[in-house]
Amino acid sequence: MSRLRLPLVPRSFRLAGVVAVAATILYFSVVTPPGSGVIRTGPFGILPYSTWLHGLAYAGLAVTLAYALQDRSWRDWTVLVVVFFVAVGYGGSIELLQSTLDARTADFGDLLVNAVGAAVAVMCWRVVTRWVRFYRVRRVDELEAPV
Repeated sequence: MSRLRLPLVPRSFRLAGVVAVAATILYFSVVTPPGSGVIRTGPFGILPYSTWLHGLAYAGLAVTLAYALQDRSWRDWTVLVVVFFVAVGYGGSIELLQSTLDARTADFGDLLVNAVGAAVAVMCWRVVTRWVRFYRVRRVDELEAPV
């Protein structure tokens, strides 16, 4: 069975991606969003919009972190457990920070949604990496053209 080949860019770029995602989550977690107080449902009308945002944000954080750690010599499950706990720990830190802000509130439900988003991302990463083979890229000209 042929595996999909995906580039593994230098670690500094991968870590910069993690920092960018974490900084974006932090920014939108401390700034009062426009239209605050208006509860709107997200896709499919089954959950509030904010629940979708929390889940997707922490899934994104988990995926970027898993990609950043892809070339570690650790076992696959060790990496995924670290990714999960770092994402959930970051979410917990954000909730604690929000508890100190007048315009925001800490919510255990948000932390739970963050954990679910990270867990789903970790499970999906585990499945996807079974069909993917990463190759190192140091320069742009080393990227392989899709076949």
